[in-house]
Amino acid sequence: MKQWLLDEFWYPLFMDGSYTTGETLIYAAIFIFFVFLAFKIFKKLDVKFNKSFYLGWTLWIVAMASVRVLEDYSILTSRLFITPYIDFIFGGTAISLIVLFKYLDKKKIVSFNRAWIASPLIILIPALAYIPFRNFNGVLIVFGLVIVSHVVLELIGKNKKLQTLLSKENKTILLSHLLDASATFTAIAFFGAYEKHVLPSFLINIFGPWIMFPLKLIVVGFVLYYLDKEQTDAYETKYIKLFIFSLGIGTGLRGILQILGY
Repeated sequence: MKQWLLDEFWYPLFMDGSYTTGETLIYAAIFIFFVFLAFKIFKKLDVKFNKSFYLGWTLWIVAMASVRVLEDYSILTSRLFITPYIDFIFGGTAISLIVLFKYLDKKKIVSFNRAWIASPLIILIPALAYIPFRNFNGVLIVFGLVIVSHVVLELIGKNKKLQTLLSKENKTILLSHLLDASATFTAIAFFGAYEKHVLPSFLINIFGPWIMFPLKLIVVGFVLYYLDKEQTDAYETKYIKLFIFSLGIGTGLRGILQILGY
């Protein structure tokens, strides 16, 4: 029992390998707490989920993905730069800046939107300078798959029963996860990469990396359908969708940046 606890919960904290079930449960619990805490902050500050906010948020995700990939390339060596530690560092930084910029905006010192969009560039621009841009063929495969995925979503959206599910907002979220599926498929099928997460790894070992596409469509599609159907708080729904989008775009962008270096 002691050895099992060490293997499942303790040793993974110090190794960058495939996630164990125990490790996954711990990180999931911490993530849920973090999301809940951030929601309270966002709602109190009346953060608007508009295009400017999404742009700044996405740039922070790109910055985080870039720094994470620098650890993959051994340019950065601290364990703090691997998942999930980097998620909490960047997430905590972003939320702290939201609090700061909201305060400064209220005092008429800075524009929240301008400061929010500009802030991640301080990290993003230097990080991108260290990323090797050599495997453009791999990236073209990823974007080709994303385009095909987009066409499929458009065709499915012609079904009147699915038009509500496939709203512009929901299609953007689904495409963020299909970007992740495309990057995962390309990395595994063409470049010998492997999946770290428990459930996707299990399914990929059985069916192959193509399973990521239906898996993403079914799981994310169901969650979006449930959120829209059971919506009681519009702000809460938009907030949850923000984090669903983040989970897809974050891993997808990291996958693309990794493929660039293969």
